[in-house]
Amino acid sequence: RLLDLPADGVAGVPKVELLGDRELYLENYKGILSYGKEELHVDGGAWVLRISGRDLEIKAMRERELRIFGWVSKLEIL
Repeated sequence: RLLDLPADGVAGVPKVELLGDRELYLENYKGILSYGKEELHVDGGAWVLRISGRDLEIKAMRERELRIFGWVSKLEIL
């Protein structure tokens, strides 16, 4: 029955939400691997999320939540 549950309802599953091209919201991330104005690498556990753009800035960082503002041009799962 576990497979009947939505992915974001299962504890610990990373969730990425892009709001337009100016705001990115991450839940259940493991950590930040690198941080710059044009590129960020975020540890998602089994993968790394590379966020590319310009004027990228971490606006809120909590234990399980991360908000990034700026011009997001590309998201890549590595």
